[in-house]
Amino acid sequence: MKIKHFTQAFIVFGLLLFVSCNEEETATVTTEQSTEDLFAKNWQEADLSKFFTGAEMNYPIATQQLKNVLNHKDVYQIRFVPGILNNELLVKVVSIDAKGTILVEELIAEDKNLTISNQLNKLRETSFNKESITDPLVFKHILPFNEAANYLNSWMQKSKQDINEVTSFSGMRIRHFSLEPEVVKHMAELESESINLSWGINSENKLATVFVPVFDGAIQTKAGGNGSAYDVTNPCPPYCTPY
Repeated sequence: MKIKHFTQAFIVFGLLLFVSCNEEETATVTTEQSTEDLFAKNWQEADLSKFFTGAEMNYPIATQQLKNVLNHKDVYQIRFVPGILNNELLVKVVSIDAKGTILVEELIAEDKNLTISNQLNKLRETSFNKESITDPLVFKHILPFNEAANYLNSWMQKSKQDINEVTSFSGMRIRHFSLEPEVVKHMAELESESINLSWGINSENKLATVFVPVFDGAIQTKAGGNGSAYDVTNPCPPYCTPY
């Protein structure tokens, strides 16, 4: 009889432990999911004029962080995702697989002490060595320094424009920008301290990314063809493959 009671008590204890663990795991997943949703939701619903004031904004992505997001066998695409948490505009660098599942992500904060626009303006006459870029996939993302300077200069004047129009396509706010992993791998192999992401406005009057290799706060001019930065990232919308 005592053995029977002990067995019943043991079974009840096991069931309670199982339920407790499941609840704890569910709570953890829910918390992580809600944080992820909040990051994107705040970006979609925010009055961006409070965050985009026309001042230069820079997000240095450490080379190691680029290597981290590339370090997965199923990487299909690298995304640069703007979002808002705790009233701060941040950027996530995210690798996804062919189904759109997140593999690895790195969170990047703005460095308000870093200045890029003045450096780009001084580098306008730096020639671009086309022969130094042998990979056609990388080549199509090259942005000569003079064009990169135009992007950032347009950004500084954007207070005269409608920020909602600048950050949207057909009334839908941009969710992320994407690059092929081969291009990000090229960036990571430049041996710079970081690859800086700046916001700019391109020739189509839309929000764009400008990437430049940086070492000790200065643009590394020998990288990427001596006189080049990187852009032509695909914004979603309209380019959302996979979703």
